[in-house]
Amino acid sequence: MKALIKKTVPFLYVFLRILLRILRESFFIIRKQWVVTKFLGSEWKRSKNFMEIYLTYGCNLNCLNCDISSRQAPANEKMSLEQIQKFIDESITAGIKWGKIRIMGGEPTLHPDILAIIKLLIRYKREYSKDTIIQLITNGYGVQVNKVLEEIPGEVEIENSKKTDERQLFDTFNIAPVDLLRYKTVDYSNGCYVTDVCGIGLTPFGYYCCGIAGGIDRILGFDLARKKIPDSGDKMTDQFNVFCRYCGHFKYPNFTNKEEMSGFWKKAYGKYKEEKPVLSRY
Repeated sequence: MKALIKKTVPFLYVFLRILLRILRESFFIIRKQWVVTKFLGSEWKRSKNFMEIYLTYGCNLNCLNCDISSRQAPANEKMSLEQIQKFIDESITAGIKWGKIRIMGGEPTLHPDILAIIKLLIRYKREYSKDTIIQLITNGYGVQVNKVLEEIPGEVEIENSKKTDERQLFDTFNIAPVDLLRYKTVDYSNGCYVTDVCGIGLTPFGYYCCGIAGGIDRILGFDLARKKIPDSGDKMTDQFNVFCRYCGHFKYPNFTNKEEMSGFWKKAYGKYKEEKPVLSRY
């Protein structure tokens, strides 16, 4: 009897875990259907309090499943000091006191003007928005990165993931929802947690509903960035409807440390390597 219980309990545990995942994913997908969205409205909204600034798409680590394609489609695009100052000026003119500004990459410490950029953002905080949190997101990998980190002023929070190699537990960004039958009738204006929790994104090309959408645009070349800071009434749903259909974050989470890629992205990266799109700059 004891032997039977020892065999049965693990089986039931695995079965219940699988069943629970199926139920969660089913609810997740049902909520995103256009019929449900018509009655309940969009599930997620774009942030009006958080900003993520993608200084560069260059990276010294290039993790598998990178959601801004630093590994899959390396590029040298980077923001300028003038663009950062423009963002600050627009924020002040619009009366925006950001709750949090996250300095992103790629690897932001590799930007040649990183310390000057941080100086500008600190001045915005000191002179205009004292409660703004300025945060630097880094992989903490390598001598050059850590040398720069030692020079970051104490007013900047450092979120250091301290990565040691390219195999990280990331969501399957390159599994495009448009390639999956179960997402054929969803409403992409639902978005996902990224734009709400992480914030809208500013890239060398302008503002997006999230920074990941900006990373998608540089590969696909729609050139849909806002060239000025979105006002409070701009829901940015036009960007949701275009970019979310290609973003693996829109679907049910599936974290892995192996590279996974659906047909759409294989073709998109192939086309990118043949001819890179030219986007107008912010």
